[in-house]
Amino acid sequence: MDDRRSTLLQASLLRLVRRGAWEGARRLIEKSHPADVARVLDRLTEADRKQAFDLIRGADARSEVVAHLEFGARAELLGELDPAGAARIVRAMPVDDAAETLRELTSEQSDEILAELGESGGEIESLLGYPESTAGAIMSPEFLALSDTSTVEEAIETLRKKRDVDPSFYVYVVDDRDHLVGVLSLRQLIVQSSQTLLRDCMMQEPIRVSDAADQEEVAKMVARYDLLALPIVDAGNKLLGVVTVDDVIDVMQEEATEDILKMAGTTVEETAFPGVLRGSWIRFPWLAASFVGGIGGLALLSWFQGLLEQTVALIFFLPLILAMGGNVGNQCAMVVVRGLATGRIDRDEVLRVISHELGTGLLLASVFGVTLAVFAAVAEFGTALFPLAVGLGIGGAMLIASLVGTSLPFLFRRIGVDPAVAAGPFVTTAVDVLGIGVLFLVVELLL
Repeated sequence: MDDRRSTLLQASLLRLVRRGAWEGARRLIEKSHPADVARVLDRLTEADRKQAFDLIRGADARSEVVAHLEFGARAELLGELDPAGAARIVRAMPVDDAAETLRELTSEQSDEILAELGESGGEIESLLGYPESTAGAIMSPEFLALSDTSTVEEAIETLRKKRDVDPSFYVYVVDDRDHLVGVLSLRQLIVQSSQTLLRDCMMQEPIRVSDAADQEEVAKMVARYDLLALPIVDAGNKLLGVVTVDDVIDVMQEEATEDILKMAGTTVEETAFPGVLRGSWIRFPWLAASFVGGIGGLALLSWFQGLLEQTVALIFFLPLILAMGGNVGNQCAMVVVRGLATGRIDRDEVLRVISHELGTGLLLASVFGVTLAVFAAVAEFGTALFPLAVGLGIGGAMLIASLVGTSLPFLFRRIGVDPAVAAGPFVTTAVDVLGIGVLFLVVELLL
């Protein structure tokens, strides 16, 4: 389905639901892709979402729609069903999607659904045992692994029979203790002679990731080596599962969204509009940090009150200087945060990155410093040395902003805090306070 047709279908379904034309909505849902239905459900009120979801017939169809819903909507819909009804939907989902869905529920709701699933919920429960956002938590235990003593003919025959396994991009090869020893792509497999042993044609030492690794590391490995799936092993190299590229895309989107929201001082939870009180509580710590920093800036201004009264023209230049410093600091922070997240910048490259950003900052500071000084001179602001003072002030503020914006993400990573946090209120607040201090020190020295 092309994007234009999908958009029109979503608009039609949304219009039918909002008008209460439930019979028409039901017929359209039956013709729609689950992802399109989920997108419409995400945009509805809680009451309309439940009513529209009730129109979907069959556990298989419901499970596909639930798997495409955004954060919070899945938990809301499943939480309103009785445990048996929720279990029917969860049972129809791939194991990794089912585990991800149950993580969004309360522990009580999750336990009730697992009880309804019985033995069939064992694999889901094992994934729930992994910490959230680890490779083990997002892997699928449904994969194809063959003995290294199998022949190519036996491997192809097994592939024909294993229709319940996730799409087999690769055939993994294990020894008699289930240790991962090799891998073959399907293309490599079918071009081999039928009686060739897998151990003789497999690629040895395949790329793998520990089940305890962060999901972000999984995404980096898949992107770096252009893989369609990545095997997950335990500390003893026993093959436990695989993470396929569709899950990696979800991880990359989730990590990017999380970083962007952290830079703005909020969280993914707010995208589900959790309510005024909860939303306010989520934003409060970051705004409090900015508020405290602002108080620090006010304290500095009061410290230099006498100087400000003597050089009233500074009032006109202060907002510009602070804005330029803040922009430079945020630019540097975002470059470093994104570089750390994608693996393009290594944590051991602190000096190289800082020297590069300082060089860039120095060049930009010189250009804008000279420009502002010339403007102040032409406009005849203040005394003869005033243009030099504001030129050096904006240059110093931008240079310090480069240092702060580049250094804070590395510092946060070193102490175990997500570097994306550094690109939010912390950089802005630090740059504002330091920018005020630099400007007034320069003015005091020169004037």
